[in-house]
Amino acid sequence: MKALVAGTALLLAACGGTGKIAGSVNEVEAGPLANVQITIDGLKTHEQLKTDANGRFELPTLPPGPYTLKAESSEYVSDTKQVAVARGGTATANFVLHPACLEEGSYVDGGLAWGLQAAQAVVDVRFAAVSEPDRWIVNDQCIVGIDHTATVLSILNMGPDSGDIKKTIHIVRDGRVAWKQGEEYIAFVRWEPAIGRYRPIAGPIFMIPVLDGKVVWDRTDAPNIRMGDPVSKAMAGLFALLPSTRRR
Repeated sequence: MKALVAGTALLLAACGGTGKIAGSVNEVEAGPLANVQITIDGLKTHEQLKTDANGRFELPTLPPGPYTLKAESSEYVSDTKQVAVARGGTATANFVLHPACLEEGSYVDGGLAWGLQAAQAVVDVRFAAVSEPDRWIVNDQCIVGIDHTATVLSILNMGPDSGDIKKTIHIVRDGRVAWKQGEEYIAFVRWEPAIGRYRPIAGPIFMIPVLDGKVVWDRTDAPNIRMGDPVSKAMAGLFALLPSTRRR
């Protein structure tokens, strides 16, 4: 029996019966993060370990199969990844964590009058894709940004109508649900300078929902907008309210 067990162990070793998971955790701007808790869950596995001083971790001798990894630290937003371990192989999981937000900057939907005063453009947009939120700290304030790839159907006060063009708008929000893929809005946009190494952001923004080319939301602070107005009529009314110094 001992000979059989020993032979089986040698056979498993020769065939590479297990694999391992290795990876790293970095802060989005500051580099490697030490002492981040990594939780690894598989069909028959539940393991926890910490990243080392270089932000790296490794867990050997894992049975082949799918695994879910979670990186957690009290000062950062946790992240989850899925990997598959193969016999004799190494599955890699590299995390980039963003600072956790206790208070989020408010740059979105401040009201029609405020939006008109701040706007550089009134655009009719349809969102084609929405990214996961990025978070970063500026002057001790937590900022949340989401990339919206939008089809810009027209731009009223930045030249003639643009036709269909694609533009990525980096929107800073105040914690509410981001606008969804496929939704269409009339938007007031002011382009902000880049924050750190991030792309320029759009804000403040005021959004008026549109469905089938007509306004579907009536606001008491929008005297020129009525439920059911065509987009062209609504945008013309808003354009007329813009401060004359911003007209082009």
